[in-house]
Amino acid sequence: MHPVMFTIPGWGFKFIVPLLVLWGMYSIVVSVNRAAPAKPDPKKDADADPEKKGFELPADNPTNALISIAIGLGVFAFSAPVTLTGSNPQKLIQVLKAFVNGRNWFGATWEPLPIYSYGVMLGLSFVVGWYLTLALTDRQKLNRQDMGDAYVFTAFSAVIGSRVLYILTNLSEFPTLESMLRLRSGGLVAYGGFLGGLLGSIIFLTRRGYRLWPWADAVVPSLGTGLMITRIGCYLYGCDFGKPLSPNAPAFLKRIGTFPHWHDNHGSPAWQQHVRLGFRATREVCERSYNGFFNSTDGLCHIPVSAHHSVPVHPTQIYESTMGLTIFLALMFLWKRRRFEGQIFLAFGVLYGIGRALLEIIRDDAERGVVAGMSTSMFLGIVTSILAAALYVYRMKTQPLAVSASLFEPLDTTEKAADKVTEKAAEKVTEKAAEKAAEKVTEKVTEKAAEKVTEKAAEKAPDESDASDKD
Repeated sequence: MHPVMFTIPGWGFKFIVPLLVLWGMYSIVVSVNRAAPAKPDPKKDADADPEKKGFELPADNPTNALISIAIGLGVFAFSAPVTLTGSNPQKLIQVLKAFVNGRNWFGATWEPLPIYSYGVMLGLSFVVGWYLTLALTDRQKLNRQDMGDAYVFTAFSAVIGSRVLYILTNLSEFPTLESMLRLRSGGLVAYGGFLGGLLGSIIFLTRRGYRLWPWADAVVPSLGTGLMITRIGCYLYGCDFGKPLSPNAPAFLKRIGTFPHWHDNHGSPAWQQHVRLGFRATREVCERSYNGFFNSTDGLCHIPVSAHHSVPVHPTQIYESTMGLTIFLALMFLWKRRRFEGQIFLAFGVLYGIGRALLEIIRDDAERGVVAGMSTSMFLGIVTSILAAALYVYRMKTQPLAVSASLFEPLDTTEKAADKVTEKAAEKVTEKAAEKAAEKVTEKVTEKAAEKVTEKAAEKAPDESDASDKD
């Protein structure tokens, strides 16, 4: 295994960069033309069919178009033979000048770009999540264009949140702002992405006038598939690993839990930690099983720099990938039986919170941070699962029925799904009304019966007193 999945040659960027920039500029022009009011033409208006909109040129929205241009210029600054100096505004001007300089395009050698396995898997997870989320928002009759924009905004917010949480838990690694922005050096935290994406969703949906819960139920299954896919990228890189396996562990588990020392003299994170920081082991196991050096002062074992691979550890990346698949299937099962808005989102909070907290018990990578004597993710997992469980119970008791859906059934383009929900809601209302009416009738009958009993008792009382007087 190796973190670099493949390398894009420098000449390839001479085609990719213009495509990104031209697509962004074209999309901006088309968006401006669409937004401009059309000149009235009485003849065309009379002949126009209101049901036929005609052909529309494909284009992205202005925000995504600007992002496309920014990515193109960023790739150009990285790969083209451009020297940047001065402040950030000055660097931007230098990039723009170099971009229009033909000598940087013809005859110049551009730097190749290694594509890392984690980045590929992260991108793949976003693509899968896009189709999954829009399929579920379509089944709730939500506007597809707005939901697509919401997904893009949420995805960027998630990446920012995951980076921020990693920086906060490893501040010593980031002495400058530039080091914080250097994403190629790695450093993302799953829970930061969850919280950042949630905050981004709230901001976007509030501005567009949408409620949070229907969107949250639609987007959260993509977190399950995201865990499943991105943790494979973590495994290929060798980060987020677990504690050393027992010498008696199964051979297949040892094989998949061993991470290499790469030929470029830069080992996987597991190998680096076992060489530099060491790991817990007895002297006998350290020296006999791993040919390591045992430090009696701290009780840690260090493998030699010449070791070809790390100590066999728990492949927690595979464990969490499997957990993501399991959670996704559970959420799809719940979607078909959805009873209230927010059920799917809160179920994810409970399931992932518990699963992540348990997984942290056997995690051993050093860069996880500590809160209240626990790793950051364990602490957040416990808090999240408790809050989500409490809110789940509350909403289950107080919220009306919601639309259920299945990805494995054809999209219902009619109003049948909504009608079913309306009918069920009406039945519930009718049942409750009938129950209340029955309670009222029972109360009235009881009151009348009590009054009659009281009256009869009062009538009998004088008769009994007269009889006693006669005696």
